[in-house]
Amino acid sequence: MKRNNLVTAVLAGIAGVAGIAGSAQAINVNPDGLGQVLIYPYYTTNNGNTTILSVVNTTEWAKAVKVRFLESLNSREVLDFNLYMSAYDVWTAAVIDNAGTPTMVTADSSCTVPYFYGNGGGFGVQPFLDFAYTGTNSDGGPTSITRAAEGHFEMLEMGTLIGGSAAAATHVQLAGHVPNTQLPASCQTLVNAWTPNSVNPYWLVDRGHDITAPSGGLFGGAALIDVDEGTMYSYNARALNAFWGEGVDYVPDATRHSNPGSELPSLREGGNKTANIFTDAGVGVSLTYVNSVEAVSALFMHNNVMNEYSTEHSLAGRSEWVLTFPTKRFYVDPAFSISTPPVPPFTEAMAAALACEDVTLRFWDREEGEPKPGEGEVIVSPKPPPGEDPIFELCAETNIIRFEEADYTPALLQIAGIDNGFGSLVTLELPAGYTNGWARIDMVTNVDSAGNPQPDRMDANGLLGLPVTGFWLEAFSNSGVGAGAFYGALYDHRATRAQYTPN
Repeated sequence: MKRNNLVTAVLAGIAGVAGIAGSAQAINVNPDGLGQVLIYPYYTTNNGNTTILSVVNTTEWAKAVKVRFLESLNSREVLDFNLYMSAYDVWTAAVIDNAGTPTMVTADSSCTVPYFYGNGGGFGVQPFLDFAYTGTNSDGGPTSITRAAEGHFEMLEMGTLIGGSAAAATHVQLAGHVPNTQLPASCQTLVNAWTPNSVNPYWLVDRGHDITAPSGGLFGGAALIDVDEGTMYSYNARALNAFWGEGVDYVPDATRHSNPGSELPSLREGGNKTANIFTDAGVGVSLTYVNSVEAVSALFMHNNVMNEYSTEHSLAGRSEWVLTFPTKRFYVDPAFSISTPPVPPFTEAMAAALACEDVTLRFWDREEGEPKPGEGEVIVSPKPPPGEDPIFELCAETNIIRFEEADYTPALLQIAGIDNGFGSLVTLELPAGYTNGWARIDMVTNVDSAGNPQPDRMDANGLLGLPVTGFWLEAFSNSGVGAGAFYGALYDHRATRAQYTPN
């Protein structure tokens, strides 16, 4: 290589690295699974399911983490508390059905405020709560606690613990405790820090006491377990890096290190308003917004979502898709919206806990067959009144789409979704013969005469579609090998991105 070409190449390489460094502070979905924020797309206690979950601190620093469970219809909060993890700690829990009430249980001793492990004598039990959607907080939707039986949850790092607070959360061998087992040194110290009139309520006085900037390094996962069927569907949490923003001044105020039960911090309070995404062409793009939740939404913006389905008769096949809009409440719910709802890219404001978005579904069998006009079409249940065209709508924040084939009904219909009349379940009846294949949901429904997408669903930087994540659940049963021969699988959705370019 000639010297001048070598110099040019080196300089180009340096410029490329500088470009990466310049965008490294933008919030992004970390493909390696570590981050400051974890989004778990789904939990359920329906149909005999239990949801187990975990979060891992991979760093050498103790952490303050906000844990928040959100019901499926309008993402109203059903449980919120603070978790204080020691270095290299793991915290685990489960969400179960307890006589009709969704309930979180944990046998993990890591510090929480309130301290569930200590309150339960080594086994913490906390029912989900309906306060956020009943009484003066009613959103017009169902008010029963069964509304909280499914939804999604999130964990936000609030800061790095130091000093005496970190020491209190650190596991040690306590005198009188079972040998070779450790407990946090003093979770009561952290409980007192938030308790009025306690021995030392120091966080009520100064939320920044023993708190420094978040250090990231969290990962987590969850699994849906049906004991009767013997199935387990596991997934990894979506990890967001740089939510607070490296180099951004961090002040652990009420919007960052908040008291247990507070709705803060939320995805709206992040310190970073720039998102890093990759286009379908593999090109990295940095997009800046007014609000951090818009940057988070950009990470999940998709114009098309795709996956497979199977209703294989011989194996009693069942298919359900989970589609969660993890930021929808900030666009459609007047109680949380960043502006007067609906805020783009969403097009409908919340009414009676729902905000319906029309979408388009196309499907193919495994031999690329697609119904021709008049040969059959997907039927949405419940069916519209006579004379009205069927509308495929996604109305909740967490939606279940069940695939059923015409003239075929397996012995068991449900995996996770349940037809409770709340509006989170959509049943699609496929034409006969479409036993398996793949489907695509188009989030951008308006096109011009040339078939080009129009910006009916577009964010402030021209990204088309809606912010969505989720997966496909598949269940089989092989009666030929005896009772209990159930199988299950989970596959993340695939998706495309598009940015509107005016002609």
